[in-house]
Amino acid sequence: MRLIGDFYSVTSSLPPAEGSVYGFGIKLNADHFIYKAHFPGHPVTPGVCLIQMVSELASEAEGMRLGIASVKNVKFTDMVSPIDDSELMMIFTSRTYADDGTIKVQAQLVAAADPARVFSKFSVTLRKS
Repeated sequence: MRLIGDFYSVTSSLPPAEGSVYGFGIKLNADHFIYKAHFPGHPVTPGVCLIQMVSELASEAEGMRLGIASVKNVKFTDMVSPIDDSELMMIFTSRTYADDGTIKVQAQLVAAADPARVFSKFSVTLRKS
């Protein structure tokens, strides 16, 4: 299930900068049905949705549809509330093209208002789907 455009929207494309290869400003949709179950009255963004966002945003940047081949490491360092933290940035800090056609990316999800506030770190291998 694709989440882009419904669960979240892309508000900006960030140019490469020191320590990043690309990035995106995103806004979470606090009214999305996922938040009705996770958790009513105190919504929290599910980790699996954050991992899916890495795949979808890398697809946007790479200009091709990518799917998750493997997840090497994920660190959830803070909860993401669509009410308190709806404006975020996904910063891709590393991208490596492998001989087998996969793309290995490392990314961080940070608060747009305070990029030092890191919600999650990801190390994911993607494959053209």
